[in-house]
Amino acid sequence: MGRLNHILTDTSGNFGMAFAILAVPAMLAGGLAVDYVGLSVQRSELQNAADAAVLAVAGEGKITQDKALAIAQQTVAGNYGFSAAQVSVSMTNGVAAVQAGIDVPLVFGGFMGRKSMPVNVDAEATVAYTKYEIALVLDTTGSMAGGKLVSLQNAVIGLVTDMAALGLEKEQLKFALVPYAGFVNVGADHGPEINGAGKVTKAAARWLDQDAEAPIPQSDLPPGFSRFAMFKHLGVKWPGCVETRVPNGKKHYDVSDIAPDAADKQSLFVPFFAPDEPDDPWSYPNSYLPDAGVPIAGKGKGAKSGADNGEDASDPSVQRLERYGKTGTYKKPKNAEDAMALVMKWSKPKPDFSPSKFYSNKSDPKGPGFGCEIEPVVPLTTDFATVTSTVKKLKANGSTNMLEGVMWGWRALSSREPFSDGADESDSSVEKIMIFLTDGQNSFGNLNNDLGSGYTSMGYLVDGRLDNLTSASTGQTNDALDSKTLSACTNAKKDGIEIYTIRLEEPDVSTGTLLAECATTKAHFFDAPSRTQLAPIFETIRKGVVKLRLTS
Repeated sequence: MGRLNHILTDTSGNFGMAFAILAVPAMLAGGLAVDYVGLSVQRSELQNAADAAVLAVAGEGKITQDKALAIAQQTVAGNYGFSAAQVSVSMTNGVAAVQAGIDVPLVFGGFMGRKSMPVNVDAEATVAYTKYEIALVLDTTGSMAGGKLVSLQNAVIGLVTDMAALGLEKEQLKFALVPYAGFVNVGADHGPEINGAGKVTKAAARWLDQDAEAPIPQSDLPPGFSRFAMFKHLGVKWPGCVETRVPNGKKHYDVSDIAPDAADKQSLFVPFFAPDEPDDPWSYPNSYLPDAGVPIAGKGKGAKSGADNGEDASDPSVQRLERYGKTGTYKKPKNAEDAMALVMKWSKPKPDFSPSKFYSNKSDPKGPGFGCEIEPVVPLTTDFATVTSTVKKLKANGSTNMLEGVMWGWRALSSREPFSDGADESDSSVEKIMIFLTDGQNSFGNLNNDLGSGYTSMGYLVDGRLDNLTSASTGQTNDALDSKTLSACTNAKKDGIEIYTIRLEEPDVSTGTLLAECATTKAHFFDAPSRTQLAPIFETIRKGVVKLRLTS
């Protein structure tokens, strides 16, 4: 009996029994916690996949439902491994939505009659409400001829077309086109209209140096001599190119977007005029008037022709005007009207505008417009058809002047004259983007003659407008141009311009370094050893330009 009482009153195994009774629900709770954590991880990863998918779909703009679904499925399955996920896509009013769902196996759910649990996520994205102003700065030099230019045209048109398909509001997207070679053509319509008597019937754009007031050194024309008057006299329309502005002290007009001001004559843009060159077809590409014993640019400096008849002979270029038909005494005109009228009274020369045969890849007509065979700039516009039609008209011609390409790309995006179509630089809602492409090195066009070069946007080498160099090797002039180009890029970036650069089939190391440093970041520089890479590069740039945002 005592033993029985002892057994009945012994409590030493109660804890073990209690633990045994409670172990099952404790283990079940722990298992459910494991399942819960697993479900949470899967949900998070699936949400990331859906977010990536909806951004990819939204970035394509207006596309078909089938293409949108294919992109979403590829992103979810290919990039995140959810090959069994059920994916659906909808697109409404510029908003892309992606729904993704998977069944996640449960470790302990079977105890409750469930082997898996569905996980569903949603994601929405829209193109951010940003305005885009994009300048396409394209190398159209002679080396671009053939397949390179065709590939470039197709890639650029593809970029414009795809950006237009994003479905943005009209004023949200603008393009500018800046073709460049040795010069940039700002458009002949900005020049003045002059009648037969030399009277200006319509003034030039106020940022142009119509009256030859800018103190620009020029080998063949005296100070204050109207270039527009000479074009009119020779019966040739000014083609629209302008020359590089000359720096003045701390005002770096050549590499800064300082707005032109009529009160500051050196800030104005001087119209391009290619002088007549010596009658030596082996040394000079642009002789279109007979020399007739008259000194030419680069020779006869310091001559005092006409000093005994009251002629202003302080500059030897006065005597050189005889080639252009100067008759009688020449005195510096008091104003533009006098200058125009004076030239109209000269005898008419007989110019030779036949094709130049000096360069193997250039056969353009000689004359005062020689070197300006390039399509004009298309200022910022929402008329994408004009941009693409001009791209189709681009022709390969001339040498490489990256400085002018960068500067006019910047000016096309600027709110300042001469092209003031860009949004104010303080407007944070606007992305100002320059896409700059070249297939060659900077070139001043050095030649072994008395002028030192062909005529450039800085005149001839002997004019000293490139860092005061009047005699220099090709390497020296190229380095000087590279330095100015980099300064222009640096200044443009400080002004809020985002710059993408592309080097096309050009192995030169210094050019690659220059373009990499010109670009906003290393990721903004693209090296394309083959023209076949252009289309993918422009597509990558498009995706980098377009800013997307998740809305859920």
